[in-house]
Amino acid sequence: MTSLARDRLVGAVLLVVAIVWIALVLRTFPPAMVDSPTSSRTFPLASGIGLAVLSAIVLFGTFLPKKDGAEAGKVITVDALEWRSIAATFGFMITYFVALKYVGFVLATLVVLAAFLFFVLGKRSPWLLIGYPAGFAFGVWFILGKLMAVYLPRGELINLF
Repeated sequence: MTSLARDRLVGAVLLVVAIVWIALVLRTFPPAMVDSPTSSRTFPLASGIGLAVLSAIVLFGTFLPKKDGAEAGKVITVDALEWRSIAATFGFMITYFVALKYVGFVLATLVVLAAFLFFVLGKRSPWLLIGYPAGFAFGVWFILGKLMAVYLPRGELINLF
């Protein structure tokens, strides 16, 4: 696959994801109150629109003429290690989404992020494996959950926070 084809594929896939995301946000989140400029759908909708704009820039940028023609015809190969890393990343994302339902945001983030650092990225430092997931999980929980009052999933089986 050439770099040009890869960029077109990534841009098209992200544009489709953005359009589906925007449609789901408009369909599931309630609209704003009469005089309110924001609602619960403002941030997810803005994120979807931002993704759509950026993916459209990537996609349409592939059709512009390149200044150096050497890069456009370069063939990119993906070896087995990269495929395993890609599959592991998606596997951990699915595991994280399932864990959010059953154990909640904080515990799922702690466990899945530490496991991802250990198994996929190969990080072995105990300080990194404990500190980064704990700092990230509790930082997001405090900023979004407490300061901004954004709903974070609570676990059905374990409900710590």
